[in-house]
Amino acid sequence: AIDQEEFISIFTNGRGIPGQGPIPPGIFGHQIGRQGVNTYVYDWIDGQPQRKAVESARRLLAEAGYPNGIERSSGKPLVIYFDTTMGGVGGTSRLDWLTKQFQKLDLQLVVRTTDWNRFQDKVRRGTTQLFFMGWNADYPDPENFADVLFHSGAQQNLGHYSNPALDAILDQARVEQDVARRIELYQQAEEMIVQDAPALFTYHGISYVLVKP
Repeated sequence: AIDQEEFISIFTNGRGIPGQGPIPPGIFGHQIGRQGVNTYVYDWIDGQPQRKAVESARRLLAEAGYPNGIERSSGKPLVIYFDTTMGGVGGTSRLDWLTKQFQKLDLQLVVRTTDWNRFQDKVRRGTTQLFFMGWNADYPDPENFADVLFHSGAQQNLGHYSNPALDAILDQARVEQDVARRIELYQQAEEMIVQDAPALFTYHGISYVLVKP
């Protein structure tokens, strides 16, 4: 339901690539074309990825016990809490946009704005439901995304995601000497992460830099 193409068009002036998984363009192991598409969010139509209709998300919600955003067992609306440090005019417009994305599914998004220190504390203790966080590579390797952000023992695993099968693949990939096999392992890990969806992969930013000769 969260239309990243729309977000990129409105808020980044088109300077972005919709995220399909944790391994970004420019890092070995990143897959392009049909192989690199998140099939849980997109369909491949006429040689291009096309975002699935919102109705498919509504069906999944109903299967999970929340038809039309209402918990079937209790009759109460499903409320999602979003923690953020965003403020000002720019932040408010982005939060309004995000709220409208959830409204497509009849879900209530409650925005909880706080200062940076309090936000960091809540994230590290795992007392948040949803938050936004960016990441830049310390070194150009898939390990710096898949391992650092999603291994259960990683300090930067701020979503507190834990999957023993994924940990085993990442542990093996970290010490694998054969490059082709290593790429294969990280692509397996990426598919597992995309399927479990501990994070929504929003977009990879694009920068234009002018330098003197």
